[in-house]
Amino acid sequence: MNALINLLLFLLPILSSLWIAQTFNPLSSYQPLQAVDGAALYKKQLTNGNEAYLQVIDLGKMHIDQIIGEVDNMGLNEGKYYKGEGGHYSPFFQNKLFSEVTEEYKKLYGNNVFSMINCSFFEQYQSSTQLSFPIKLNGVVITGGTSPYGPIKQPKDKYYSNIRLKTLVWDNKQAYITDYNQASGAPLNQKVVKNAIVTYRYSDHPAKVLAQNQANKYQVIGTLNKDAVELLLIMTVNQATLDEAADLLRKLGVKGDIITVDGGRSTYLFNSQKGNIIVPQLSNLQENPTFRHLPHYLGFRKKSKNQVAPKILISQPVGKVLPKKDQPYLILWRDNFDGDVSIKLYDGNKLIQNISSRTASDGVYEWTPRISVKEGYFIRISSWKERNIFGQLQL
Repeated sequence: MNALINLLLFLLPILSSLWIAQTFNPLSSYQPLQAVDGAALYKKQLTNGNEAYLQVIDLGKMHIDQIIGEVDNMGLNEGKYYKGEGGHYSPFFQNKLFSEVTEEYKKLYGNNVFSMINCSFFEQYQSSTQLSFPIKLNGVVITGGTSPYGPIKQPKDKYYSNIRLKTLVWDNKQAYITDYNQASGAPLNQKVVKNAIVTYRYSDHPAKVLAQNQANKYQVIGTLNKDAVELLLIMTVNQATLDEAADLLRKLGVKGDIITVDGGRSTYLFNSQKGNIIVPQLSNLQENPTFRHLPHYLGFRKKSKNQVAPKILISQPVGKVLPKKDQPYLILWRDNFDGDVSIKLYDGNKLIQNISSRTASDGVYEWTPRISVKEGYFIRISSWKERNIFGQLQL
């Protein structure tokens, strides 16, 4: 009898956990749309015909790329949120059509591509735009942000005087969300942080604070540690409130901060198997397609070996910018190989300056020219190993 009691006591926790697993599966109401090793996409039907799309990303197996348009105005000393107001630049980045960005991403990474979303809030509805809050791209803080709806000296609404902005930080193993300190720039000022975006906690989004939490298209993001695996959860809704979108993540187990990125009419969700699921919309047929041209995207791809030929891609901005002597300028490009690159300045076939004889092929280089740069010069980024693989930008 004692042996039987001991056996039951041993089995009870196991049976209980199995019963819980069978009766409560937070994903049971979600329809799986695609699963690869390291990522999955699900769909959930909400009330009144609304839909939610969940992406689950394992940072140990997936890579996140920031795709951003080239610079056509550096916005020197216009940054408001990095090391104090006016303490950093806030460039105008070229707006790029969502379909062209997706095609370029597939051209670079082929079958490794899983998905893509739009990301950072932006300020101007023109061919290029400043971004609302700071971004760190592969070790370089590329913007200090310019939003009037944030904790600056004179925000457009007094609610924003004392809010705490949030930072999504990620690397090749994990992602986390933490407070942002605009006076010091932490955590973006830390060398160990290579990629990060600053944005709102979902409850501080102007659509919730100033527009009565209206139902709309939104994207909310949280992190989850599941069985010692760091997961990034992205929820995209096509007609729900921010509270409802965040509550979906809470029900999946997200306990920490939940952030939101750019939404509304510019919301974009692409999946390699399902194609364009949600696309940026025009407000009317006569409107210029400003909501379809966006400055900043996140791409998600498998880390497995790339089967596509190596390429270096650069877009020519609508407005050419001439780098100024002794002032910083961002050289941006996109490539699909791990080797280093060289960056050189030419006038026709004449080499003017060796900007960097060898640097990582990570898509960003902050250059401060010590010479006068003339119109018509061009910057060439070449593979350090294979010089016939290159891209160039006319100045």
